[in-house]
Amino acid sequence: MRPIVTAAAIAQVDTRAQEEAKIPALLLMESAGLQAWQHLKARLTRQEELLLFLVGAGNNGGDALVVSRYAYNEGYTNQKIYLLDGTVSPSSLVQRRIIEGYGIEVINDTGLHEALSIADWVIDGIAGTGLKGALRGTARAVVEQIEKSSAHVFSIDIPSGLGDHVAVDAPSIHATLTVTMGAYKSAMFHPKTRSRCGTIVVVNPSFPPSMIDRLPTVAHIDEQRAALAPLKVDDYKNSRGHVAVFGGSPPYSGALRLSGRAAFASRAGLVTLACDEEILGVVASEAPSVMVRPSTTVDPTAYDVLLAGPGWGRGRAALLKTLLASKKPMVIDADGITALAEVVTTGGLSEHGSLIITPHLGELKRLASSLGVEDETTALGFFSMIKEIASRLDALLVVKSSLVHIVLPNRTVLVVEGCNPSLGVAGSGDVLSGIIAALWATSGDAVVAARCGVQIHQEAGRRAHAAVGYYDSEHLAEYVGRTVQEAER
Repeated sequence: MRPIVTAAAIAQVDTRAQEEAKIPALLLMESAGLQAWQHLKARLTRQEELLLFLVGAGNNGGDALVVSRYAYNEGYTNQKIYLLDGTVSPSSLVQRRIIEGYGIEVINDTGLHEALSIADWVIDGIAGTGLKGALRGTARAVVEQIEKSSAHVFSIDIPSGLGDHVAVDAPSIHATLTVTMGAYKSAMFHPKTRSRCGTIVVVNPSFPPSMIDRLPTVAHIDEQRAALAPLKVDDYKNSRGHVAVFGGSPPYSGALRLSGRAAFASRAGLVTLACDEEILGVVASEAPSVMVRPSTTVDPTAYDVLLAGPGWGRGRAALLKTLLASKKPMVIDADGITALAEVVTTGGLSEHGSLIITPHLGELKRLASSLGVEDETTALGFFSMIKEIASRLDALLVVKSSLVHIVLPNRTVLVVEGCNPSLGVAGSGDVLSGIIAALWATSGDAVVAARCGVQIHQEAGRRAHAAVGYYDSEHLAEYVGRTVQEAER
């Protein structure tokens, strides 16, 4: 797992590298710029491409000028440089003087508009990770112009406009490629900011590795492949776990069937669907492998894991309270999360068994409101918010978006880089909750169920997209079984 840290933590490493390891600031800048250039060069297709460098006054701008120099030295001389005003840092001032000696064209505002219209690549060195608030003035105007350009954008350290304490809806660069220094930054991994970074590459600009290794982390990138213990040769339906799915309503009878189907594909031996009496016939006729019961007659204590919410509709708070009182392991998804918010708001959450809660961003906001937790607007605030919600609910949290944020019982946050928009289809979350519930029933481990469930869901989505293009969730469920089988180690 690779760490995600704050910008402030990396800034401290930069200072310590200079003060304790006696590494000159210019050497750090030179190394950062050289490594950034090497990754940019790998993306260039011809030396005639126009490279437009946007250079802020800080060290981020100095890094960009180092890139300019290395590019020029290797024959990429078709360059233009736009210098932003501000208090120029000492190291950046040295780089500006060097570039003057190279004679590379420096353009003004009028030249910038023309250059943006024909540039092949924009090298973004406007603002670094230390940004405290939204971009203003010239920097903001330049970013807004870049967003109208068709050029590829290469951001150094972080797309300008993003920052730990900057509102995630503030203007920022949308990069094709970002080379970041030292470690991943938390500002890159908010659900609304990750896509602005494009491909992210981490390089070390000569920081002593021990300093990076000891940094406090905000989260970790979870790249671990799903790994499940194979079924024993004598396993059968009663030893493979029994999942009860409480869900469905007249408008949404398909949701719990998707969850049930995914649970079977994830090795559950038995699945019971507990639903409203008026949809019993529909559900039973289309799900011959499952047992279908009226939810009012089902004893929740008879099952290994409960799943509450898929297609439930409104008005389920009383039933959810009954399920919680059983103290059985339970996955709460979809309308179950709405019911949970109502339970919390009206009387508070009483003692319960182990919980995995799987909200999308709208449901997360609903939970935050019910708990009185501030809906954070910054990247760093988002990480604090999901930890607080998980702590207050005493639950493992799986937050679904283009990324998946998993908050473990010890409040460690794992980030799974899905970045697969084909999964953004109705019923996809029902499939995920069914996978997690089944893996929990067979493994008895909530962390294994959540982590492996998310990875299997992502991989099934990739396979479905590769095989058929865009798909509905019934097609998605078809790819779960083989993905689970291949996760057995």
